[in-house]
Amino acid sequence: MSVSNIEPDFDTQRVRLLRPSWAELDYGAIAANLALARELVGRATKIYFVCKGDGFGFGAANVARLAAQAGVDGFCVGSPEEGVAIRNAGIDREILLFAATLPEDAAQVAALGLTVTIQSHESLRAFIDAGVAVDAFLEIDPGFGRFGFLPSQWQAAFEALRDQSTVRLKGVYTHLSSPESDDVTRRQAGVFDAALADARAAGFDNVTTMLASSRVMLAHPHLAYQAVDPGRFLYGALDADWMARAPLRPMLRAVRARIIHVQEHPAGSVLGIGYAEPIRLERAVRIGVVPIGFWDGLNHVPPLGRVLVHGQTARILGRRSFQHTVIDITEIAQARTGSVVTLLGRDGDQSIEIDELAQTLRLPVMELVPRLARSLPHVDAGAAAHAGEKRR
Repeated sequence: MSVSNIEPDFDTQRVRLLRPSWAELDYGAIAANLALARELVGRATKIYFVCKGDGFGFGAANVARLAAQAGVDGFCVGSPEEGVAIRNAGIDREILLFAATLPEDAAQVAALGLTVTIQSHESLRAFIDAGVAVDAFLEIDPGFGRFGFLPSQWQAAFEALRDQSTVRLKGVYTHLSSPESDDVTRRQAGVFDAALADARAAGFDNVTTMLASSRVMLAHPHLAYQAVDPGRFLYGALDADWMARAPLRPMLRAVRARIIHVQEHPAGSVLGIGYAEPIRLERAVRIGVVPIGFWDGLNHVPPLGRVLVHGQTARILGRRSFQHTVIDITEIAQARTGSVVTLLGRDGDQSIEIDELAQTLRLPVMELVPRLARSLPHVDAGAAAHAGEKRR
């Protein structure tokens, strides 16, 4: 992917691609996956798109724009910064801020114009005492063991909310721990239902109720309640067994780079590639250096997996270094400086899927995707495919 005729302002994306490694994104994936979510939970159910982790590494404002254009109802974020970024992108739909801040900063958080999470008596009292009018969702802990009110705590919280006017309760939500287990899900949903019954008894009978994240939507669509909060579902970034449950489109379609250096090493050479233990070559090896390393979200020590070059498999040598990967191109005669190297995606008749890469690197898909997405420059997968055809 060459870059030429750089403008005088040195456009950031063009400059980044002078180090030729990139992630190819399907910008239509969010809209397509959102349509599937609508079919799954019904049009009466609101969909709050989870944009935490800076939009799973794709950029919170960027993915929020795509989702807003596709008709999403609202957003969930994991930090005030993400909420502000979405607001600054001109998006005025509701943004729910998951628990992320200190009680002492309640006034500043309330002033941001986001819907806040009340997850404890301490956070509840802080937002009330801050004196800044704010919308809020109350979080229930059904057995997840992280944030939220326990059965012994939520009744007092509902009563405290009822007896004041600063914090307006708009919703009640929870997170389930084990959507793959029917028994655990049934038990935890029962805890949530008990909390909702006490909310109604306290006079809160017109609030949004939300329980189902991505995997819960797929395994238990009957638990849609009034709203759902998918993240990985809309990114198409679930593990293979969950992806098989719905025809989701991955937003991250490929990770590629180009060879920037080729070197022949004769038999008998002693090499310590990537700071690995030096080894003596038993045969001549032709190596290619690719400008992508563990800084870009990959790993340092083996196993490192394989790559594709001109539709053929090449093995990775030594250890991956901070910004480089060394590959063996001895058997790929047409490989040269400038050849495209595929770490994820399709090249000719071969492909490397995200699950293969994740298993090789011993990382879960939910960790690997944002690591790659947040580190590499993004290009449109369709445009990249067209450019690739021209190169071939």
